[in-house]
Amino acid sequence: MGPRKRLRLDNEIIHSNGNDGGDVDFTLKDQILQALGLSVTESLFEVRPSTMYIKTPVILRCVRMSDHIRDAFLNLNEKEQCGFFLLLGQMACAQANCLHPSTSIGRRRSTELSCATCDNQRPENPQDACASEAESTRLIKLFADLTKLPHVHRLSKPRVAAMLALRRVLNHCSEKDHLDLTNSILGQSCLQALRSSSRDLRIAAGRTLPSFLHPNIEDMTLRRNRVSALEFLRSLSEKSELALQETCILAWGQIARVSSGDETNIVLLRLIQYLGHTNPLVCGLAYDEIQRICDHSSLSISRFLEPYWRTLAPTVVQDLQRRPQVAQYLSDLVCITVTELLRLTQTHTLPYLVLTKRRDILQRIADACNCSVKELCMEHSNMSNILAYIMLRSSSEREATIMTALEIASSEFTNVNCSELVKTEPVLIASELLKAAGELDEASKSKAYDALYFLASLVYGRHGIMAHLSDIINESKGGQIAAEKLRSLRAIQEMMRIANSNINNALPQISACLRSAIDNPEICNEAFVSWMSMINSLATDEVLGLVDPTFAIIVQHWNSFTSQAQAQAYDMISQLLKTQATSIREVAHTIPSLASIPLMSKFEEEISKIKLQMATKHQLQALIQRCRHDNITVLQRALLELENFLGNHQTFLHELTICEQPDPLVSELARILLDVSVKFNDSNDTIVILSARCIGLLGCLDPTRTEAPRAKKEVLVLSNFQEAEETVDFVIFFLQEVLVKAFLSATNPRAQGFLAYAMQELLKFCGLNGPITSRSHDKHANAKYLRWVTLPESVRNNLTPFLNSKYVVTAAAVQPETEYPIYRPALRHGQWLRTLVYDLLRKAHGDNVTELFQVFSRIVRTQDTPISTFLLPFAVLIILVSGTERQQLEVGQELLTVLSHDLPEGDATMKSNLIHCSQNVFQVLDYLSRWLQEKKKEISVAKVSSSRISRTSSSSRLEVAMAQIHDVESVISGIPAEVISRRAIECKSYARALFYWEQYIRQQRLNESEERSNEDMEPLYEKLQQIYTQIDEPDGIEGISSHLHVLDIDQQILEHRKAGRWTAAQSWYEILLNEKPQDPDVQYNLLTCLKESGQHDVLLNQIDGFKLPPSKSLTPLPFACEASWVTGKWQRLEEYLADAPEILIGNFNIGVGRALLALARDSKEAFVHSLDDVRHRTAKNLSVTNTASLQACHDVLLKLHALTEIEAIAGIHKHGSLNKSALAASLGQRLDMLGPFISDKQYVLGLRRAAMQLSSDFSNRDIASAWLTSAKLARKAGFIHQSFNAVLHASQLGDNSATIEHSRLLWKEGHHRKAIQSLRGAIDANAFRSDEYLQTDPSLNVTNHAKPQEQNIPKARAHLLLAKWVDGAGQTQSESIVYEYRQAIRWHSRCEKAHYCLGKHYNKLLEYEKAKMTAKRAQTFLSGEMAKLVFENYIRSLAFGAKYIYQTLPRALTLWLELGVDAEQPLDSKHGSDEFRTHTTQQRQKMLAALNSQVRKYCDRLPAFVFYTAFSQIVARIIHPNRTVWPLLVEIVAKVVGAHPQQALWTLLAVVKSASKERALRGRQCLDKIYENTKASKNGPDGKDLKATITHGQKLSDQLLHVCEGNLEGKPSTISLTKELGFVHKTAPCKLVVPLESTLSASLPTGTDNVDMRKHRAFSKDTVTISAFLDNALVLNSLQKPRKITIRGSDGHLYALLCKPKDDLRKDQRLMEFNTMINRFLKKDAESSKRRLYIKTYAVTPLNEECGLIEWIDNLKTLREILLRTYKQKNVIINYTELRTLLDEACSSPAKTGIFTGHILPRFPPVFHEWFVDMFPEPGAWFVARLRYTRSCAVMSIVGHVLGLGDRHGENILFEEGNGGTFHVDFNCLFDKGLTFEKPELVPFRLTHNMVDAFGAYGYEGPFRKSCELTLRILRQHEDTLMTILETFLYDPTTDFIGKKKKHAGIVPDTPEGVLESVRSKVRGLLPLESVPLSVEGYVEELIEQATDPGRLAAMYI
Repeated sequence: MGPRKRLRLDNEIIHSNGNDGGDVDFTLKDQILQALGLSVTESLFEVRPSTMYIKTPVILRCVRMSDHIRDAFLNLNEKEQCGFFLLLGQMACAQANCLHPSTSIGRRRSTELSCATCDNQRPENPQDACASEAESTRLIKLFADLTKLPHVHRLSKPRVAAMLALRRVLNHCSEKDHLDLTNSILGQSCLQALRSSSRDLRIAAGRTLPSFLHPNIEDMTLRRNRVSALEFLRSLSEKSELALQETCILAWGQIARVSSGDETNIVLLRLIQYLGHTNPLVCGLAYDEIQRICDHSSLSISRFLEPYWRTLAPTVVQDLQRRPQVAQYLSDLVCITVTELLRLTQTHTLPYLVLTKRRDILQRIADACNCSVKELCMEHSNMSNILAYIMLRSSSEREATIMTALEIASSEFTNVNCSELVKTEPVLIASELLKAAGELDEASKSKAYDALYFLASLVYGRHGIMAHLSDIINESKGGQIAAEKLRSLRAIQEMMRIANSNINNALPQISACLRSAIDNPEICNEAFVSWMSMINSLATDEVLGLVDPTFAIIVQHWNSFTSQAQAQAYDMISQLLKTQATSIREVAHTIPSLASIPLMSKFEEEISKIKLQMATKHQLQALIQRCRHDNITVLQRALLELENFLGNHQTFLHELTICEQPDPLVSELARILLDVSVKFNDSNDTIVILSARCIGLLGCLDPTRTEAPRAKKEVLVLSNFQEAEETVDFVIFFLQEVLVKAFLSATNPRAQGFLAYAMQELLKFCGLNGPITSRSHDKHANAKYLRWVTLPESVRNNLTPFLNSKYVVTAAAVQPETEYPIYRPALRHGQWLRTLVYDLLRKAHGDNVTELFQVFSRIVRTQDTPISTFLLPFAVLIILVSGTERQQLEVGQELLTVLSHDLPEGDATMKSNLIHCSQNVFQVLDYLSRWLQEKKKEISVAKVSSSRISRTSSSSRLEVAMAQIHDVESVISGIPAEVISRRAIECKSYARALFYWEQYIRQQRLNESEERSNEDMEPLYEKLQQIYTQIDEPDGIEGISSHLHVLDIDQQILEHRKAGRWTAAQSWYEILLNEKPQDPDVQYNLLTCLKESGQHDVLLNQIDGFKLPPSKSLTPLPFACEASWVTGKWQRLEEYLADAPEILIGNFNIGVGRALLALARDSKEAFVHSLDDVRHRTAKNLSVTNTASLQACHDVLLKLHALTEIEAIAGIHKHGSLNKSALAASLGQRLDMLGPFISDKQYVLGLRRAAMQLSSDFSNRDIASAWLTSAKLARKAGFIHQSFNAVLHASQLGDNSATIEHSRLLWKEGHHRKAIQSLRGAIDANAFRSDEYLQTDPSLNVTNHAKPQEQNIPKARAHLLLAKWVDGAGQTQSESIVYEYRQAIRWHSRCEKAHYCLGKHYNKLLEYEKAKMTAKRAQTFLSGEMAKLVFENYIRSLAFGAKYIYQTLPRALTLWLELGVDAEQPLDSKHGSDEFRTHTTQQRQKMLAALNSQVRKYCDRLPAFVFYTAFSQIVARIIHPNRTVWPLLVEIVAKVVGAHPQQALWTLLAVVKSASKERALRGRQCLDKIYENTKASKNGPDGKDLKATITHGQKLSDQLLHVCEGNLEGKPSTISLTKELGFVHKTAPCKLVVPLESTLSASLPTGTDNVDMRKHRAFSKDTVTISAFLDNALVLNSLQKPRKITIRGSDGHLYALLCKPKDDLRKDQRLMEFNTMINRFLKKDAESSKRRLYIKTYAVTPLNEECGLIEWIDNLKTLREILLRTYKQKNVIINYTELRTLLDEACSSPAKTGIFTGHILPRFPPVFHEWFVDMFPEPGAWFVARLRYTRSCAVMSIVGHVLGLGDRHGENILFEEGNGGTFHVDFNCLFDKGLTFEKPELVPFRLTHNMVDAFGAYGYEGPFRKSCELTLRILRQHEDTLMTILETFLYDPTTDFIGKKKKHAGIVPDTPEGVLESVRSKVRGLLPLESVPLSVEGYVEELIEQATDPGRLAAMYI
């Protein structure tokens, strides 16, 4: 056929004169407009940037003047009418804003108009660019009116133009009535035009027809249109007219362009039929149209036709004899021969050919395939298709029909059995039958069902039908068209219909397949229909587990659903809420929100009502629970809702985080967000970004206060799979922790199939099958059942289908021998790992090993790396202990090769691969180390018990074990420590580097101790110091430096940098830069010093001085960006970023700089895009390694924190708008979250100021406030220059408060007089303006009734600061000082600090008077007036905050109670005359009355938790002798118990049970008062509940007392509480809290300004109460037989308590309170907080004076137990008699101390360090544990010394096995009582050689010394508070803290005053008999020397 003319309809029809223009020229347009009565000067078009619009007023005038236009239209000539119709079409494009100017070359006019939708060859979505409904309707009405005109019907060209214009109008119309092909006038006109006699009109109508068929049309209308169009063309094609045939072919082609699936299939069938037409022109036209359709699809013809061969191929072959040209044309299209075509389509044609008995064609295909007909039929999937095809088309005698058809096709089938044929491919046959069932209507489905039943009669069992269908749906076997996927989805629906509720066995696979399918837009709707079918097929209990995924799917894909699918989803949700209302209510808190779907608003409201009943904390818990979901859809929705929650609940979040004890929920939230981000880092960017947003909103948590360690679940196989029980434990662990998770997260069904097979085989190995899931009387079977039920329910649910499944896999191909070493630089990490693991699994052998590893080998090569990562250590160990010598060498070589290979510098991918491979090797080494430790322990135990088994058997097993240990150790020792350390540093695993290098140092000490001198060891210490430079541990470098004789300059600089002395380091780098001006390392270090010291201007000048080209500015550019935005130099920032090298695009500072520049240009879109990009890049830095703890990922968290704040300040956030004051409060709290990290805070503040400068919402005062915050932080950190610079900036911005900070700086630098003058001058000048006034809430109780407008916070602060300075200087009279304090209170009456400081001043005066001789004391002191002043100010401060509560309340109570005692006693005769004494006594009573009035007043005003903090002190004085005082004490007790009965009742009930009758009476009076207070509400729930709680509490107290005091005969180790002690379990449940430190401690408000004390909640609503007591109790082996009981809490957890009889625990309780106070001080101090200094405390709850409860701390080991066990393992025998003799001799003379150091200590080498290696074999955990031990030991050493804590033998010092922390018990020996022992304790604290050695290579230098110094410094800072607390203890009349001494010692105090003086002397650094105090450093040095002095140790060693 010759070339065919292609039509250019839009233009050629209009421009019949041959003009090729694509638009109506402007002259013609003007003519048309004039004819229509529109002004020519009123231009129709308006050019805007990149778009040309028709002016809206002109459009409206055109369409609203339709009557006038209709009349004027008749006056237009034919050409003008055509032009006007084109204009109408372009108006439609313009209305939708789709008309763009385009430039054409060679045209009459260069500017044309084109529509992105109508003039595009491949328009994307016409209905996405629609005009408004009103505009479309008016335009269509005008169009319809014009086309109805008879004049138009008579002219051909206007009709064609109208039809083409109609296409444009419809393309931009969204009104379904106009788009209805059947019922609309426009649709009917289009169909009628297809029959027109005008060829041009028919073709134009064919072009317009697809506008009615576009997928975006409403579903019902679209379906109706498609049916109408296809039916119309079918009927039209039946006519014999050739002209109509041409029209049909072209119309079919147009339909194919907008269709898919079944419609395309129908079109292709029609066009292929035309290929056999008798007229060659028709054939050619059809041929050409098929080709055009393929061209339009952008696919090759063969690829385009491939999905449709199933229907096309049978059509072709059935007419192969009659119309061979069809096959020929089709072959030509595909560019193959007819024979090749037949071979290509055989799968689809053979079924038809066999059934119709076309032997000739069968033979032709067989010949083409070079095989027999039988071989052809049996090949690939041919037979399954043939059998399914025949089964469906035969109603009876199917077997006979099948065999007859096959025998006719080939005689070779004569002796073949039908059953054998069916069994060849049962899965494919069943799948085809199910697909056919899905395509048939309900009436015809019975044929398919009958065929399936017939198939089932021949084949039994399940054979993977679901896996096959999943492969098709998810395209794991190659491309599949949507139609085939839809057929498979319908097949699944049919399968579920047939199986009904029995589908639960395949539920995981079905749900995984459908979730994946729903994500595919092509099949989304049908997949969702299948999902609903699945839901409807399940039982109620099974549906519940799918509620969350179902809701999440609906929310996520709602907009992708058709209206029909949406309606079905609506009905399903409605049905679920009705039929499963109870179940839905149970899980409502985890259901994703439907708020984004308006149609679901009713359901969302219903579910929200349930959710709103939850507390805010419970809502957060629910969201965290949802974030743990394995389903990606559920997880994504949960993260979206969590982001919204966190954004809207920032204050709540801060309360959880910043409180005294951060809520564990915060740690839980941080952990899940980090884990989710890491898990999806490489697979799902959406989840990563959402996680990053949530992390940013959560904030950068202070790692020193909040810990979120990743829970490690590990398994150790000591027997190397030889012992069945241990092997089964391993398999169960592997299933639970690895395989099930991999199975649930797999989206590839084929991979999921392999996992299913593995789980099936492993369950079979464990003996777990169907019957095992129920309890059995058989002991062995019941053991398996118990193992099964210990698995979590979710795991059991997922494993249940595989208990009886029958998955099989084909035999694995034989793999060639693997050549070692496997690692090569070009190999990807996953390839190396899988290859290595697979090879090791193949080589392993053994009874259980072969069976298990064969299963493992089938999954490691097809799965992601987690499975291989888990199996690698076990596979390596098996080879090392049971492999050949060559295999062992190969493994060792492989490990060494990976670690020793140099890290490539240039190739980032290769570098990343090597790092990941190295981390796998580290994992292996960790496992081998753990195995060695446990194996050695096992051997040690075996040696001890060897007598119990036969000598031969024992010896043989030990020899094997020793050989295994030797083999493993030889491989580990073959990897040098230096190699491991170097690679560990490169992998940023610095703890590992330290772990191995310290072991190496220790080995060198032991092996060459005599040969190596200290100088020889220095290189090793220098290497250790280099490692410490990379560890975030500030003291290690100083510790190592102490072992180096001379520090070179680099080491000195290193110390300066680690200590934060940046200015000192800067000086050296400046000198070095002059020598090496181009050295990037020197530049980087200098810029770091300048940045950290806040010298940003200097930094910018320094960078400019470098004069580097952009290509070499990699080092300084990030510094320059930060300095530019901190200093607000935006022009310079723009200059820096303009030339930024491509390699720095991902740098955080540069990314933030670009975002800020976008904000400066007011380009919000670019700003948001830049921030999102930076956030995504930052989140990508999170990995498994750096998210092990919050400390490890601190830098990433800080960046995400900062990005969130920039967005908030810029006003770009999704969580509603915060007003400026709320935002400022939130930002302040977020800054507090950063903890002691000053540098981080300064960085964030710099970003805040930058964003504020660029935001119009913030004033200069706001920016100045941020500068002052920076100044304060810098001043406290000692960066004076940085602080002065910040103050200067604040002053320049007009903030007069800067004067205060400037004065503080002067004072800090020692310019006290100048500071006072500056501050006083500012006050006198009234520098603090009126706009700084605080508008207070009139409802608040203001003490001095000042008016709100009189409150001026800055002025108050100035007065307060001035008062403190003059008070401290001691050079001003008290009246002046008091005046300044009162001025501060005047200007800020609610200032807690002002009241406290004034009270503190009065207290100082009181102490001064108290120290005077009795006769010289002032009248104000004697009368109690001074005490009254202290009391009033202290108690008043409590109304406005709790920051100083522990300084004020105990002291205030003491003064009040002591005055109450003094008022009852006569004054000493030394105080003058009788008249004076009488007057003074009266004054005392008057003052006491005033104090009583104040107590009564504030008892009402202050919340109960305030008094709860001193409840022990209050209760201790309950028997106060003063008759006016003790009733007030009773009132306070009643108030506290009434408000907090669950906690406070424990203390009160101990008073009620007191042995003292008077105390017991007062206790009962307290209870009476409580009952009296509740009388008014006796009918209310609160009153009744309180009475019930008290009653239950009393009964419980009686029972616990009986447990403590009950007599036990003999020495039982365990007892029954009921049987042995008569415990009544009915006392539980009880509403009292479980007496733990966490439940009994009140949380205090964290704010410091304007705290509303009444609104604070001191205890959580979810506090843990007593639910039940376990009957079994443990009896400890000691004299008093204390009993360990176990309580089940209301949270379901078990809690242990020690019931201790015959011991007054009140002393322990008060000491724990003292230690808790010290912990608060340690947490508040920045340096201490960084180091996590603490004292381990626990709850002590006395039940009376003789017994009580102690919180049980699990997993503790005494120092004695650890050392004795270790020495025993080393065969070190301890002869105590000999030791005692040697020690006595060593102590006899100082000259003989060498006996101790030279004879005794060498016999007992330090071994304590081994305990840390044993307990913490993972290097990171080892380092953290050792550091915790060192620091906690230091803290307790100093605190113990200050308190004179003695009796510190090895039984009283314990260590926590979980974290290595030090734990002290037994505090009976206090205040230097140890010096009175028979063997006096001469050391200030325990510091033996074992303890020092366990500190590490630096000994007591470094962390230990620094922690001691910090602790002592903090104690000195809080001396007054500590003495106040101690004073309340020592003067407690109920407890003797001093006790009786065994013998007299002159320096041991024996009075309260003496004790207080002794403690004060130690805190101040006074040594005994010395008068000059030592500095903190000097005192600590002296203590360490004493503690390690050999003479002192020898005198008390045993």
